[in-house]
Amino acid sequence: MTDSTTTNETISQRIDELESRLTELKSAHQRARSWKTTAILAGIAVVALTGIAATQSARTPDVIRARRFEVVDQNDKVVLLAGIGQSGGQIDVWANNGTNVLRLGSNNDGGDLAIWNTAGVGVASLYATAQGSRVEAVMPDGSGSAVLRAEGSGPALVVADGQNRPRIVATMSGPSTGISVRSAESHELVAMGASDGSGGIVRVSQNDGTIAAQVIALPTGGSVGCANRAGSRAAVLESTSEQSGGTMSLFAPDGGDGITAVAQTESGARVTLFGSQHQPLAVLEAGLGDSAIIAFLQGGFRVAGLGSSTTGGLLNLAKPDGKAVIVAGAASDADGGAISVRSGSGSQLVRVGVDRLGAGEVAVYDGPGTRKRVLSAILTDQ
Repeated sequence: MTDSTTTNETISQRIDELESRLTELKSAHQRARSWKTTAILAGIAVVALTGIAATQSARTPDVIRARRFEVVDQNDKVVLLAGIGQSGGQIDVWANNGTNVLRLGSNNDGGDLAIWNTAGVGVASLYATAQGSRVEAVMPDGSGSAVLRAEGSGPALVVADGQNRPRIVATMSGPSTGISVRSAESHELVAMGASDGSGGIVRVSQNDGTIAAQVIALPTGGSVGCANRAGSRAAVLESTSEQSGGTMSLFAPDGGDGITAVAQTESGARVTLFGSQHQPLAVLEAGLGDSAIIAFLQGGFRVAGLGSSTTGGLLNLAKPDGKAVIVAGAASDADGGAISVRSGSGSQLVRVGVDRLGAGEVAVYDGPGTRKRVLSAILTDQ
């Protein structure tokens, strides 16, 4: 009995010990699985973070290399293309209607930019040339164009019509600049120019290019000239110098002198009339003070003259060689007039005038000029 009871107690204790150990093993196993799961999750997190970092780095690379790059719209149509052209890199842009409207590239001399409208018509370009550069603008309907160039001796602007004929040309070369307006037949109609140190010029022409008028800056002042229909000079108005006044010249149809007028500093004005052979025939001139004279010329000599002086009027009549034969005017030694008749050599032969007493007097001289006889009338009361 006792032995049996003891045996049962011993078996019961062992069973309890086995159950206790089994419980401890289960707990240890659960703890091990928990740590393993944690380690796995941590590893997955590290890998995920590493992948994200790698993806972010790949989105912003330092260099992208390709032979062709395309940008497409929502309809998968190419709207921008970067690639390789005939002379180097090239970028093309397309509008929504599919038209190539811009091309940026290079040519053999440098950069090249071309622009089209949405109808595919070229309207502008900018490009480098062997001597400089050019900017071109074209009317969409082809009715005209403008070219701005910086080449060769200097910059220039050319505006052309639909047949590519220059109608406006503006140039600059060194110290000189100029603008020319031309007809459809390439005749210059208006020209303006200037040069540093020399002044400017404006020229106007007929439809056939014949010069009609011009304005010029001269060292002495300015000049305005007009031409006849044949292009010969017809009239000129200009200043002579800083100390003098102006001059005016009217010309005959063949360009010879017709009328000249000059304002002089030392005296007054002088007007000269010329004949059909362009020889001076008459002169109207203002002298010093209040004097003036009208002279008629023949063969370059004065043959008749009418003037004024401090003593009054004066009339001279001369031979073709200019030697006076009749002189009439106010007497300088009496209160009245005097007439002098002279020989061809200039000797006085007859003098008609007023004596000191106010009476009439006629004096007759011989050839050498020696006084010969005097006829005088003494005034008496009636």
